[in-house]
Amino acid sequence: MLYIARTNEEHETMSYISPIDRNQYTLMNSLDELVPTNHPVRLLDQLVEVIVKNNPEQFGTETSGDVGRPEYSPSTLLKLYLYGYCNGIRSSRKLETETKRNIEVLWLLGTLSPDHKTIADYRKDHGNNVKFITKAFREFLHKEGYIIGKRVAIDGSKFKANAKREMLTMKKIAKRLERLDEQLEKYLQVLATNDYRDDVLDELEENEEMAPREALLVEKVVALQQEIETLKQHQKTLEQSGQKALSTTDPEAPLMKSRDGKHPGYNVQIVVDAQHGLIADSEVLTDENDLHVLPVVMESLKEEIGRTPEESLLDKGYYTPDEIEKVESTTKTQCYIPIPKKPKCDNAITFTYEQPLDAYRCSAGKLLPIVYRNVRKRGSLVDIYRGTECANCPMRQGCTKAKKGRTVARYHNQQWREDYIARVSSRAAQKIMALRKTLAEHPFGFIKCLGGKIPLLLRGVKKVATEINLYTTAFNLKRMSKIELFDILLEKITSYQWKIA
Repeated sequence: MLYIARTNEEHETMSYISPIDRNQYTLMNSLDELVPTNHPVRLLDQLVEVIVKNNPEQFGTETSGDVGRPEYSPSTLLKLYLYGYCNGIRSSRKLETETKRNIEVLWLLGTLSPDHKTIADYRKDHGNNVKFITKAFREFLHKEGYIIGKRVAIDGSKFKANAKREMLTMKKIAKRLERLDEQLEKYLQVLATNDYRDDVLDELEENEEMAPREALLVEKVVALQQEIETLKQHQKTLEQSGQKALSTTDPEAPLMKSRDGKHPGYNVQIVVDAQHGLIADSEVLTDENDLHVLPVVMESLKEEIGRTPEESLLDKGYYTPDEIEKVESTTKTQCYIPIPKKPKCDNAITFTYEQPLDAYRCSAGKLLPIVYRNVRKRGSLVDIYRGTECANCPMRQGCTKAKKGRTVARYHNQQWREDYIARVSSRAAQKIMALRKTLAEHPFGFIKCLGGKIPLLLRGVKKVATEINLYTTAFNLKRMSKIELFDILLEKITSYQWKIA
């Protein structure tokens, strides 16, 4: 194949799309013309505007008087944060930068540009306003039929706290206190030789001409005493809370076990409606696992949308029969939670309950009469049955090593447990439970994709809940822009009665 090289002159004469001359005056469009008429940012703008306008008592200013520069309105900062979380921009400094260069943000805020501290302080101090926006939008989605609440999927995920991985335990605190006491004793002995005894701290304030070396020692003593006092306070916190470990940077974050190992974090729960995959509720908890959170989540969902679902789909991490029975007996919901697999047993020994005798009979034909009633086993009440003829049983070796004989525990709600296992083992139930992954895991993927390796910037349960509310509202807003036609959704937002009592 023959290639013909072009000369520089021929190259320069080739036509390209040329930019305008930067020094030439041009007639600029208005800001409104720079943003498409069906752009999602217009939905965000209208949503925040009507909620704030119709609820002045919730978003009223906290300052009074005419002194100083006027503050930014809540709608300005709420719009900025929702836009940021919709587009993966969470840092207050980055948001400040966007207010100066992003055409969409310039349009959204009307060219206002709050500084990064004002932006950061609003998220930190006004979580109640963020919660109000979140709850109002979810109520709108429910009343307009986008969230039905008939079938929901519930899931939880561990979010790493904005804290150091190293955490204090009672053992670590004791060792540190011992080491600090030794150092403090050494410093006090040195001061004692220089005639500085018990009143050394008072003399530090009175004697301005103290020798530099002695003054340095006193400063070290003061610092050590402060550190000891802080450690003792941490020790007291651990004792009162019952936690095994404490983070010094975020004391409210317990030690969580995740795929990345153990680290301080929070257990974030979300409820996803099956109608359109929208988030109906979210909760930030400090439980290390999901075994006992089901009643809490169901109660929160009822407060959020005013009803409990008919069907709740969860993974096996929530399988606590007593909790499931409590939810199903107090609400109209049916729970679909897979049964965790038990270790396979090598022998084929079975135990059958005989109601008239109130005893179990093993596969060898021996009876196991009741020996104890109302015993606590993993928080549940059980009755204990024990074999009396196990000593000479030929199947003993593969059955039990207990000297007194094989024991079997029967739960007080044993019949309900057996009925539940039969129900969720059916083909119909298996098909329903298979839907959980398609509903609950997508929102967490969205949130963690936007958040990256540091999904949480704030510390403490309430402030972390503020961030999760921003994440979930951003998810619902972006999803609604795909589900419903722009003009229809905008009209519904504009005409909806947003006044909340």
